[in-house]
Amino acid sequence: MSSIAVEYYNRKFGDDKSAAFIHLVREIGEIAFAIEKNNIEHAKMEITESVALLYYLATKYGLDLEANVRAVYTKKLDMLNTKHDHAPRRP
Repeated sequence: MSSIAVEYYNRKFGDDKSAAFIHLVREIGEIAFAIEKNNIEHAKMEITESVALLYYLATKYGLDLEANVRAVYTKKLDMLNTKHDHAPRRP
């Protein structure tokens, strides 16, 4: 993920994680509005801003977001595969 978003939000919010989170919640609302209105371009922009805000917040907590996503979802996929392998077969 590009560090340019982190730089932007560092300038905008500094260490104010609460303000950044409030802004994120607003962006999530904008995604809902765009989806409701079937405005694909607006939805793309708001998703981009939301992901950038989450990435910024992750850096504020010292979280390697990409590594954590990989670790968490590798485990989740393994669990789904195990569940699927043990599911009763339907005739």
